[in-house]
Amino acid sequence: MSKKSFVILIGIGFIATYLLFVGIARWGDSTPPEIVLTQPFTEAGPTTPLVIHVSDTDTGLKDISVRIVHNLETYTLAEESFPSHGFLSLDGGIEREYDLEMVPYADTTLPRKKGETKLLVTARDYSWRNFFEGNGERLTQEVTLKFSAPRLELLSPPGSIAQGGSGIVRYRVSREAKEHGIQILSTIYPGFPAPDGNGMFALMAFPHNAKPHTPIQLFADDGFGNRGILDLDYRIEEKPWRTRRIGISDRFIQKTVMPIIAQSPDAQDQGDTLKNFLEVNNKLRRLNNATITELGKQSRPEFLWQEAFRQLPGSQVEAAFADHRNYVYKNKIVDTQDHLGFDLAVTKHYPVQASNSGIVVFAEYLGIYGNMIVIDHGYGLQSMYAHLSSYEVKVGESVTVGQVIARSGTTGLAAGDHLHFGLVLQGTQVNPTEWWDRFWVKTRILGPLGLKPQRKGSPKKPQPTKKSFGPGLPPDSSTNPPQ
Repeated sequence: MSKKSFVILIGIGFIATYLLFVGIARWGDSTPPEIVLTQPFTEAGPTTPLVIHVSDTDTGLKDISVRIVHNLETYTLAEESFPSHGFLSLDGGIEREYDLEMVPYADTTLPRKKGETKLLVTARDYSWRNFFEGNGERLTQEVTLKFSAPRLELLSPPGSIAQGGSGIVRYRVSREAKEHGIQILSTIYPGFPAPDGNGMFALMAFPHNAKPHTPIQLFADDGFGNRGILDLDYRIEEKPWRTRRIGISDRFIQKTVMPIIAQSPDAQDQGDTLKNFLEVNNKLRRLNNATITELGKQSRPEFLWQEAFRQLPGSQVEAAFADHRNYVYKNKIVDTQDHLGFDLAVTKHYPVQASNSGIVVFAEYLGIYGNMIVIDHGYGLQSMYAHLSSYEVKVGESVTVGQVIARSGTTGLAAGDHLHFGLVLQGTQVNPTEWWDRFWVKTRILGPLGLKPQRKGSPKKPQPTKKSFGPGLPPDSSTNPPQ
């Protein structure tokens, strides 16, 4: 055998060996691609996402297709072919994984009418099996279409509501609603089953600075993007809030603002007197109020109080709700803020009483508010007590109306010893004067819900429970008869 023939024979041997390895790898792959729906897609509406993961760890993905079949008509959602390293490559396909995330029915050309609907996903790999067509996998999923909004029925809205005030709405909603309640601007006031079993109710607050024509909407959402809405017709009582000038000095900033920065991780020393004041009065104020809003999510879905709220006994009002403050530094207005609470003063380190019964959900230092306590009264209503010198309760503790919970002080952004008292409803700070008014509480809150104010005797202390906070899924209230 000549040297040339020997070399050719060796080359043929190498080729045959390589083809053998390729055949073993490509023909030996008998496992089809894996198709996984990483989110349920048994029901679909306008906003339902379709999330698919396709993988093939052996010879790689060759192609995939995703289709909706509705009443025997096929609609292609996605179709992909993937390149390979070559027909005779050991590795096969380049792609081993494919992810698809989309909202199919955001495309309005897909049919939304009733009928048999299926999701069909197919995938093939680069195996040589099935006459070099590869291993195929097919996923078929029946889909129920959801394109009807939940039904709403308004039972009793309040006749009027004041800027910065509160109110209650009663309504019925059909069973498919997953979320429902009142929406004003971007704030949601969730609905709950009414105490008398007749439908639902929602406590709501109209922001102190919202324009009188701001829409108030009753809504119900089924979680699939179908949203029923009723625009409510209200008479808004406008309030003429006061404007006050607040003078600030270098001494005040050094004495009051710098300790706040030192105790607040979210505030930094700006190296300038005025900038330090703005860091606290503006930036930190926003962050502190966001924390107060988050506390509303811990509110229990039950009434923890039975009577009107109480103003701090013997206190004088130093600042009222929604006072518009112009902060003046060196004869120049440098900042403006709204004071959303009441500053109440008696004497130094005066005993602070719980304005009503509830459960303590916050008792620690919070920026401009200094030492602060927040008490949950249920259904998103919470009271806050700021600038305290000391605490006499802890988080998780039940308190009764009139119970001493702290002592007034000068912590936070306070020039003198006083209590900053506020009421918050689902993150919106509201005017406490309504809740201090027994007649208002009786006629606007308790009466419409069929509840009676507590009469004589000691107030009942709320009992902490281990159940989760917030409302559960609503029961069907559409069939409850009116009472």
